[in-house]
Amino acid sequence: MIVINFLPLVLICVLVCAMPCEDIEPLAFPITDVQILPDNSKSFTKGIPAGVGTPRQNIVFLPWPELNNTWIYDEQPFCDSSIIFNDVICRVRRGNLYSEVNSSSYKKTEDIPSAGGAPVETESKGAESGIGDLLSSSVAVRDRLNIGPVQVAESFPFGVPRLSWDHGYTISHALGLGSNSTLLNTLVRTGQIGSRVWSIFWGRMWVDPEDAMDGSLVLGGYDVQKVIGRNYTQPLDFSDKTGCWTGMKVHISSVKLNLRTGDDVELLPPNTAIDTCIVPQRQLLLEGPQIIIDTFENKTGMFSIGRSFGLHWSSYKYEDVNIFDGDMTISLSSGLDVRIPNSQYLVPFVEVDRSGTRVFNTSQREFLFNTVYDSPSTLGRYFLTGAYLMVDHDAGTFTMWAANPSRESTLVSVVSTNAEANCGNTTAPGPSSNGSDSSIPPSHSSSTSALSAGSIAGIAIGAVAALGIIGVGVYFFYKRRRNHIMEPTTDPVNVPPGEKYVYDGPEQIGRHPAPHELHSDVIRPELAGNQRRPRSIYEM
Repeated sequence: MIVINFLPLVLICVLVCAMPCEDIEPLAFPITDVQILPDNSKSFTKGIPAGVGTPRQNIVFLPWPELNNTWIYDEQPFCDSSIIFNDVICRVRRGNLYSEVNSSSYKKTEDIPSAGGAPVETESKGAESGIGDLLSSSVAVRDRLNIGPVQVAESFPFGVPRLSWDHGYTISHALGLGSNSTLLNTLVRTGQIGSRVWSIFWGRMWVDPEDAMDGSLVLGGYDVQKVIGRNYTQPLDFSDKTGCWTGMKVHISSVKLNLRTGDDVELLPPNTAIDTCIVPQRQLLLEGPQIIIDTFENKTGMFSIGRSFGLHWSSYKYEDVNIFDGDMTISLSSGLDVRIPNSQYLVPFVEVDRSGTRVFNTSQREFLFNTVYDSPSTLGRYFLTGAYLMVDHDAGTFTMWAANPSRESTLVSVVSTNAEANCGNTTAPGPSSNGSDSSIPPSHSSSTSALSAGSIAGIAIGAVAALGIIGVGVYFFYKRRRNHIMEPTTDPVNVPPGEKYVYDGPEQIGRHPAPHELHSDVIRPELAGNQRRPRSIYEM
């Protein structure tokens, strides 16, 4: 009698577990202004709204491509006192602080790997110098984690830093999206996304309300509405020889000022190429050689009045008089041209004052550039106002397009051959058993994810014989998966410039799951002839 009652549920288990990766919809989350202090309606920081603990404590994340683990600050936030002058400023710029004692689901563990986190973080030159010490010095924690209204896990492993590791100006809580990302591994293992792929567009900020636009982070795919033209794909390379700790090394071949007359002015000497690392969480557009700022000032007639200690720490400040009003185009040796609007690299001076209020000095502008000498050049978050980035850890590649600043959204699943082998083995959200098991190994199997009728029958009989109640658990997991959009949170309030609104969950408008054939509505991307991996354009 028990077998007859539970057989349909076990068959449901089999069908859910056999769901093809491309049928699992991506998740999208806004990168938006979030109010931090409940009694200060202008205490904004920009990032990805999230929640930790029970009851939920609202925090703000920034994506970090070089980190495998997620790192959340508690009430020992280690802000840089030389540029962050009190605890209120620190709380706002960190994106609120986590309180372990106020979470009933908090659990301290021995270390990050035993909690289920990744056992290795980068120690490459150019990355924040304290990353190498995070694993040995931080408090290892398991607690409930939500990104927006989507529950990642009831008990998710993360670290609470116990040293000043990020220079204090990159700031918000760090969402690790590296090659062994605990977050991506968890979401794939629990069937919430179909691949270890993430994509990002920073949006448009510091402009009038009608022109402001939230950015977005997509997990498991990308947003086809945010890209235009052909894509350029390169292999991820985390080796020390590249000098790029995020694995995304590119070569800048040209930096041009685009004059209103239609003419262009080159800022680089002839036959110059700058080896550059894409670092999306960095606070500027570009960190590069001195020749760029020298030529910029020579060609525009602008002369710096000093460096910024505001949100765009280390950028060049100018009086807002006779400011250059043209765009800037950054060209890569791959052939990609990225045009950055004037409003996204010559921005008003902005900081957080002692009350926690984000304030502007409109009599000054900041050129979002910093000079580097013995450190690698970087392209930061403002590069992603003009470019769209997708990272595919399953395929070992990253892809860029010119960005299309559209408010429309159509999400596309991206699934590589390697990822397909992992989709048939999903489980309900829960803790990783150990650090080594948290990573998803690549597979070279080319077998289809669909099961034959004989296989289904065999698995069903075996599952019933083992324990019929497993089917009940998976049934309710499947029901939860199809209804994973939880009730929206009304705190914190996310406020784009000039308009208040309440965050209401991941974008779902026009979702269009599809296999790993990248956007081709405008120009069909060039893929390798065997269709297994994107074409690589990578000059070293």
